Amino acid sequence: MPLTNSFWLSKKKGKEVWLMPVVENGKVRFEVKYGKGDVPEGTVSRAGAKCAICGASVPFTHIREEGKAGRMGAQMMAIVAEGENGRIYVESNDEHEKIADVDKPQDYPAGDMPEKALGFRIQEYGMTNYNQLFTNRQLTALTTFSDLIPTVQEQVIADGGSKEYSEAVAVYLAFAINRLANRSSAQCVWNTVGEKIEQTFGRQAIPMVWNYAESNVFGSATGSWLGSLSWIPKCLSLFPALASAKVIQNNAQNECNIDNIIISTDPPYYDNIGYADLSDFFYIWLRRSLKNIYPEIFTTMLVPKKEELVATPYRFDGSKQAAKEFFENGMADVCKQLYQYTSEDYPITIYYAFKQSDNETDGTASTGWETMLNAIIKAGFVITGTIPFHTERETGLKAHVNALASSIVLVCRKREATANTCSRKNFLRELKSELETSLENLQKSNIAPVDMAQSAIGPGISVFSRYKAVLESDGSPMTVRSALKLINQALDDYFHGQGENIDAESRFAVDLYTQAGFNEIAFGDADVLARARNVTMNTLTNMGIVKAAKGKVRLSDRDELPSPNAGDSLWLWTQILVRELPKNGIDGCAKLLINYMSGGESIK
Repeated sequence: MPLTNSFWLSKKKGKEVWLMPVVENGKVRFEVKYGKGDVPEGTVSRAGAKCAICGASVPFTHIREEGKAGRMGAQMMAIVAEGENGRIYVESNDEHEKIADVDKPQDYPAGDMPEKALGFRIQEYGMTNYNQLFTNRQLTALTTFSDLIPTVQEQVIADGGSKEYSEAVAVYLAFAINRLANRSSAQCVWNTVGEKIEQTFGRQAIPMVWNYAESNVFGSATGSWLGSLSWIPKCLSLFPALASAKVIQNNAQNECNIDNIIISTDPPYYDNIGYADLSDFFYIWLRRSLKNIYPEIFTTMLVPKKEELVATPYRFDGSKQAAKEFFENGMADVCKQLYQYTSEDYPITIYYAFKQSDNETDGTASTGWETMLNAIIKAGFVITGTIPFHTERETGLKAHVNALASSIVLVCRKREATANTCSRKNFLRELKSELETSLENLQKSNIAPVDMAQSAIGPGISVFSRYKAVLESDGSPMTVRSALKLINQALDDYFHGQGENIDAESRFAVDLYTQAGFNEIAFGDADVLARARNVTMNTLTNMGIVKAAKGKVRLSDRDELPSPNAGDSLWLWTQILVRELPKNGIDGCAKLLINYMSGGESIK
């Protein structure tokens, strides 16, 4: 039973190519078809899988059980080749499959993947070792390139180069092998629009991939050895070192004995990304290529993880509270070190782009932001500015995943020792006054609505952090979490100006319209907006506010809206009345509004 999320090979306009599954003698083969045609739907979706022939449903639980039992494999679907006028697609045959079916090399790198880690889903399907992320043919190619590094070193020395120079060449070649691994794994999907292989890490995760593309490492297209190697000399020539430097690796929580330094840092994002676990994908290849040159660096089989400052519950027997405390204590120690060593004359800059939020009965906050800001403020810093940076490409896989359009840079200085306390009332007054000006500036910077809530945290918390403490009405210090809820509420009031009179679904619709009009955006971006408004995409779809399909979301056109009911959202009613007005005039709108009862004033 083929498991694939798409039968498309090319979606280029005028050059459409797709596959038709055909059953012969109890097996499935695939015929290449050109043109738009009646393309079958993929057999895997969010709900589960289905048989490509009879349509029978198959739950993920069964697929996972089969994978863990070793009864899930791979079948070649088609071959893409370079033609005179672009890519051509041909059907695979027994000879092609025989060529691809090679034995595993003897000395391939291996390492156990964590049982449960941030960004990992593939273990549920029986893949528990990093070498299982590669086909046998890919392992053969990568190990062969790695084995040739000592030969290259010998040649460099034979040509008159020094031992140190040969080692430098070896390092850059090892980088190239890692780049090749990123495009030579069974996690590389085929881009049907760009007609190319995408990298393993389109985002910081290793999810399950149902259909993958395997590159020809000796070709010239994306995923080849030459393509992986070419960027390294480009970087060396474009960014040459113009001065000497000293690089020190140290634990940021410990004493470093360097005074009056300028600090710019991009800290870990609480529980968003497990960098050390994901790094093992590359580490196993670096270690294989360089362990004989730098044995002191590659003493461990996998990346050390014990001291990594990230809130990963699986490292604490599944306890979220223990993981939270580990991160909080560690980040507090880091910020104390930053405060101790930073220069009085220069600010420090902290990059942050954490987008998770927690919706509670009395407002919206964020554990990741709360923890980070707590550490910064308690260490003695005041946040003096917020600078949005557009850091993500607008093309490629990241355009279709849940990635922030902008990163937020917090500018911090040491708080004055004579800083006063402030009452809740005065804090709210200053917050309202200063946040409005800051938000106007952020809007002029073209910050997308999907990122505005994160961007606005900076100017809001700047007011909070300038005081030694903000005191609640009972005299107790206000927590960062409480401040974040007040900042988010102030943000709501600024953009919507009607407080609780606007329902959450309508606020979502306004945000989406502000960002994209009635055009499509990535599902991940729409989901972020929905969660910020404490609604789900299923609810919005069922209400008829949005249309969601194939990883895209858009607002429903007015002609697609259902007949209104008394309890529907203000957005639906407003759009329906706009649709009704040119057809039946004010009288027709008035008749509809009778059904809405007391909500007419809100719609107005």
